[in-house]
Amino acid sequence: MPKIVDHDERRTHIADAATQVIIRVGFDNLTMREIATEAGYAHGAIARYFPDKRSVLTAAFLRLYTLANDRIHARIEGVRGLEALERICREILPYSPNGPLYAKVVIAFWDHASQDDEVTRIHRVNNLHWRDLFRQCLIEARDDGELADHIQIDTAVNEIASRNAGWQMISVLMPDSAGDGRLDDALDALLSTLRRPAPSPHR
Repeated sequence: MPKIVDHDERRTHIADAATQVIIRVGFDNLTMREIATEAGYAHGAIARYFPDKRSVLTAAFLRLYTLANDRIHARIEGVRGLEALERICREILPYSPNGPLYAKVVIAFWDHASQDDEVTRIHRVNNLHWRDLFRQCLIEARDDGELADHIQIDTAVNEIASRNAGWQMISVLMPDSAGDGRLDDALDALLSTLRRPAPSPHR
């Protein structure tokens, strides 16, 4: 019997291979031949699934976000409010061992997005989704009495998104300043600004 080929699985495998090549040699040095070698396919086999490098890059970028969102939704199942927000941020922030590597890829794609409308669209759609998740967590925290009274939710959403993006850049440009301990401290500081202070004990 002829072998049944799962074409979606092969596309995913090629997209993952592209990500690994970017981690190893950088965005500018990425070639279709390098991707084929990483994937374990003949060079011509890649063209059956992706006609050019741009289409592979688009698939790889989408794949990164898909994997991140799968992890996020698995982590926040059954929790809400500030605990859910913390778990989301821990999946987005560049924690070791894989976070710093993937931050390099994400930053490269951000630069590429300025020249590619489809990559820009993918980035925008995903980040709007993350902002919706942040907003949902903050609304839950407010409803549960966790959120400090002075917090403006839209302003807080912008702050959370900016900090998460900023740590991606710091991880790439100043890795010594973005270790796991620094990320923990930064996340704790962020959450403390959002959390309602504990009531003072009665004298």
